[in-house]
Amino acid sequence: MTSLLDRADSAERPVYRLPPEAYYDPAWYERERRELFGRTWNLVGHVSECMQPGDYFTALVGTEPVVVVRQNDGTLRGFLNLCRHRGMVIACGSGNCGESLRCGYHGWEFALDGALERVPQRKTQFPDIDAGALGLFDVSVQVWGGFIFVHPDPAAEATFTAWLGDLPEHCGDYPWDDIVEIARTRVPLRCNWKLYIENHIDWLHLWYLHQDSLKMYEHHEASYATSGRHWYSAEVLRVGEGSQTPRSVMQPIPGVSEDELRTLRANLMFPNVPMATMGTMVQTYQVVPTGPETCELDIRNYGAPGAVVSEEMRAQGLLILRDEDGVACEQMQMAIHSARFEVGPLAIEHERPIADFHANLLTYLG
Repeated sequence: MTSLLDRADSAERPVYRLPPEAYYDPAWYERERRELFGRTWNLVGHVSECMQPGDYFTALVGTEPVVVVRQNDGTLRGFLNLCRHRGMVIACGSGNCGESLRCGYHGWEFALDGALERVPQRKTQFPDIDAGALGLFDVSVQVWGGFIFVHPDPAAEATFTAWLGDLPEHCGDYPWDDIVEIARTRVPLRCNWKLYIENHIDWLHLWYLHQDSLKMYEHHEASYATSGRHWYSAEVLRVGEGSQTPRSVMQPIPGVSEDELRTLRANLMFPNVPMATMGTMVQTYQVVPTGPETCELDIRNYGAPGAVVSEEMRAQGLLILRDEDGVACEQMQMAIHSARFEVGPLAIEHERPIADFHANLLTYLG
């Protein structure tokens, strides 16, 4: 891997571009929901959640409630989770809806493909409606590596490959179609979602905030770079390390090389999905905005069928993601309200990804 030690010789210092109010202003938050999350691809789930015809799950994408349904032909379809009668949410949570999605408010039923197929009391109360014009609104659904992505725009399917770019080439050689979800943990945080993303792509803090928890990696010998709007990184275990790490108690994912077993990849799917691969496990820890100053860390672990995340490994993961990164972001959230708050000079290389993230964010927000 390419060393980071000598990159900064001729580089210009990056600039922090967001004002403090970007992290607590309700108007800014609503704008992000509509103009950022409403105009890009959003991770909403995994194919292992939705295997049989009629299986469905729901999600909120920006301001849009969506439902993803497995079709009888095995494909996935996505719709706005809104009944065409009164706009009621049709489905909640996840499950299997059988042959149709039924609105519990007035009983309207929609086929798995979104077509309106039954209206109670139609002859007397709705004799003049055109059922063919009242199907559910489509959204775009695409899958990569078993991960399901949704874009609220039904015409966005053709943009997925370009949006993903070459990021898959930097995620490691894993049997993506064979891994399944083996654990999930949701962690509420009292901070704006962007602070957590900035922390994730800040290379400088690894030596200090994680001086003990990640000391087994060669931070100086790592590689990281942007890939379109995304970001990727890779670093290897120090010589002699590996047998003492919590992840060593798990069996390697079949087919993963020995080199990959010694490599930690920590990537970012723009805008809000950090992702890590570590030989024995794949992990996403999506940062879901829940308010101007709150978010939820949705941690999902994937591995070979039958694999189990040990309590030791779960605790080590929460130590890093919640107790170190999460607490640091919550403390930053408190400080950002100070009348004297300001961001000083960024590290020339190790904090440059933050400036890149801001530039990508502002592309959507104007």
